[in-house]
Amino acid sequence: MLTAALAIGHQVAGKSLREGLFLSTYSVADLPKVMLGSALLAIPIALVVARLMTRVGPGKLAPVLFVVSALLSLLEWALLPGLPRAMALLVYLHVSIGGALLMSAFWSIVNERFDPHSLKRLVGRIAAAATLGGLVGGAAMERIAHWIDARSTLLLVAAACLVASASSRSLAGTFAAGSTPEPRPSKPLVFSAYLWTLALLVASSAAASAFADFGLKQVAAARYTSAEDLVRFFAVLYTGASLLSFLLQAFVSRQLFEAIGLGGTLAVAPLTGVTLGAISCLSPSFLSIAALRGGDLALSPSLFRSAFEPLFTPLPAATKRGAKALIDVVFDKGGDACASLVVLLVAMGGPVLVARAPALFATFAFALSLLLALRARQGYVAELERSLRAGTVRLDDVEDPATRLTLSATALGMDRKTLLEQISRHQAALSANAQHGAPGTPEPELPADARELLAGVRALLGNDRVALRAVLGRGPLDPRLAAFVVPHLANDDLVKPALSALRAMGPDVVGLLADVMLSSQQPLAVRRRVPHVLRALRGPRVASALTRALSADALEVRYRAALALLEVTRDERSFLPESKDVFALALKEVERGALTSEASDHVFALLALGTTRGSLELVRQGLRTDDVKLRGTALEYLESLLPETVRAPLVQALSERIAPRPAGARSENQLLDELKRSIRVDFTPQELPRDPD
Repeated sequence: MLTAALAIGHQVAGKSLREGLFLSTYSVADLPKVMLGSALLAIPIALVVARLMTRVGPGKLAPVLFVVSALLSLLEWALLPGLPRAMALLVYLHVSIGGALLMSAFWSIVNERFDPHSLKRLVGRIAAAATLGGLVGGAAMERIAHWIDARSTLLLVAAACLVASASSRSLAGTFAAGSTPEPRPSKPLVFSAYLWTLALLVASSAAASAFADFGLKQVAAARYTSAEDLVRFFAVLYTGASLLSFLLQAFVSRQLFEAIGLGGTLAVAPLTGVTLGAISCLSPSFLSIAALRGGDLALSPSLFRSAFEPLFTPLPAATKRGAKALIDVVFDKGGDACASLVVLLVAMGGPVLVARAPALFATFAFALSLLLALRARQGYVAELERSLRAGTVRLDDVEDPATRLTLSATALGMDRKTLLEQISRHQAALSANAQHGAPGTPEPELPADARELLAGVRALLGNDRVALRAVLGRGPLDPRLAAFVVPHLANDDLVKPALSALRAMGPDVVGLLADVMLSSQQPLAVRRRVPHVLRALRGPRVASALTRALSADALEVRYRAALALLEVTRDERSFLPESKDVFALALKEVERGALTSEASDHVFALLALGTTRGSLELVRQGLRTDDVKLRGTALEYLESLLPETVRAPLVQALSERIAPRPAGARSENQLLDELKRSIRVDFTPQELPRDPD
């Protein structure tokens, strides 16, 4: 925040001096020429700085650039009395080119220091400090120009540069807290479609600012004549714009980010420019043109910059270093150059045309910026996903990649208790007949299916492992035996044949299985294995049964039901519950308390049911790493996927570290599992195991 305040304070002070010296020394007709010249000169300088930025990094280069700028200001102060015209031109070129380079270097440090999620939360405070620095810098320039003279303000600019150099060096020293390795670029920089969007956004915004700037300087030069008056006017203008910018950052920006997101905030400045530009075109005056330029000066370093700078955070460090200086300077000055050429051509048409054209062209340029801002928002989400794919974990060793799963359940099926009662009554009746029947009277013969059913019940209620395996493996069983098969899901030796037997019974047993998952009286080992049965079935009843199980009291049951549901509905998502209901379940999971690793996985399984956008698996894996920047990227990407109604509480809960395990003795199996997890090189995607555990 201190470095931002010093950098912007220096820039505002330099701009005030630049306008006053140039317009008091040269004609306003020379302004497009020097704007074009500074833009063309900036291109080779920016290319050199971009190469240096890539090689040594912004942390080392930025302090040097601030020192060089301070030395130039001292040189201009010493030579201004003897060479007023040459120094006025040098100051213009120095401030126009150097200011853009210094701000680009500063924001490069910030972009590499913070991850996307952290930067989005902090950028408002950084930008607010920057605008406060601009406010102080503009006010100081106005007072010094009034009390002493315009030349003395060069000493203030040099002093601000030297302090900013020390501050930026201190900021760069905090890189040790990050875990991002130093990039070693080996390939030439290639602009992707996303970088081209950002570059054209900067160019169109710069062109719009240049048109508005020329229009204001034209009317200001006609109203003020001396250098001191011009310096004071522009100092007041820049100070007022900085004050408005500070108020926006302090009281509006955060609410805007929460209400309309990064993309909406990015579009505020160009949308305002279009509105004020249209007013200036319809009613050109000193006030309307000043409002157009003042609005741009207030919104560009505040809301626009706050939303624009995070757009670079998903990019790799090597790409970011090379591309940012080019975009911030070359394309910025390219926009200035295009605007200057247009103004020079328009000037040939006479004074009336050149008086009205800047506002009109500024409006068109702001409209183009608005379209590009909306496109940049879409590219930002895609870059977040690409960044996660490149920086999370390797999936080479995953043996059985499977789909994410989900949940549902329904309430149809057999009642085991009722069936037992019927069998008991039947057996009691047989016993009564045997006791009271006449001697020698043959026992009534049962139908074949009843004898088979009774034999199956006896075997399933017994403890003979051979007989149990024979019954479970002899082929499709009568669905009325399902209630007697279910308890054997808890037996590790019989769980596989029990699963096969229940699956073979088909949809007739779905209701019973749904009730088992929700029953707290059933053993947990049985309840958590029921989703393994249902995963092999299909249809709305199965999906409904698993959906009901999402509200079970046991986390293991809820989680496995969620995984199974996604598998069951892979080809028919219409069977899934409403997204709002799924998100409500995820919020309920958060309300239960601090998320453990297992609870966090369940939340992601629920989110996979509620959205088809993006890759939630990348987010889950990113949050499981120890890389702070990668975790921030994952959180920022998750925010872009979730609806506004659930975004804040879910991201807040998932952003917290996984709760530690309670102290105490652990079993041998727990220690073995922990050891296996500690030596894995990647994370396994969420899925139900092929075999029940």
